[in-house]
Amino acid sequence: MGDSVSRSVAQRALQSSWILIAVLAIILTSCSGNGDIDGPVLTSPRSPLTGGGGFDAQIGGVLSYDENTGCLLLSNNPVIWPHGASWQADPPAVKLQGQTIEPDMSVLGSGGYHKYELIKESVGVIVADAAQACVGPTGEIAKFNHGTDVELVTNHGAAVADAAQACVGPTGEIAKFNHGSDVDLVTD
Repeated sequence: MGDSVSRSVAQRALQSSWILIAVLAIILTSCSGNGDIDGPVLTSPRSPLTGGGGFDAQIGGVLSYDENTGCLLLSNNPVIWPHGASWQADPPAVKLQGQTIEPDMSVLGSGGYHKYELIKESVGVIVADAAQACVGPTGEIAKFNHGTDVELVTNHGAAVADAAQACVGPTGEIAKFNHGSDVDLVTD
């Protein structure tokens, strides 16, 4: 009889261990740091999945929303916003850092333009797949760095952004130089 009681206690302990492991797996999966989707707004995770840091480039341009595809684009590229961005349906806008960013407004922030594989590593498969569904001919996705301040570009900046957008080449990228930086002209 003692053996059956010991076996029963061991079986219950084993079952309890499996239940605990299952609960921990669910908790860890929900906290895995994948980005979020709110309407057409795609965001980075609360904490970076890879390395932290970010890219030294400035990304920006004019925001557009295609109601037919449900794609939110930044200068014709799908865009991954910093964590905390959300969608406002009426009127359509991105809510971020106390700002309301509507289509046809220009924004600027640190980040980069990347292909699907790098995006998948940094925001997770679900968000990367949603962005991939909206890519244009360049195959690139605009991604603001984790925690970056996204600036609304107003007045002359919007005109400059529009003019630059009109000159975009096959890559869809716009180069921005910091005020006062040295620029060398390279000729062949």
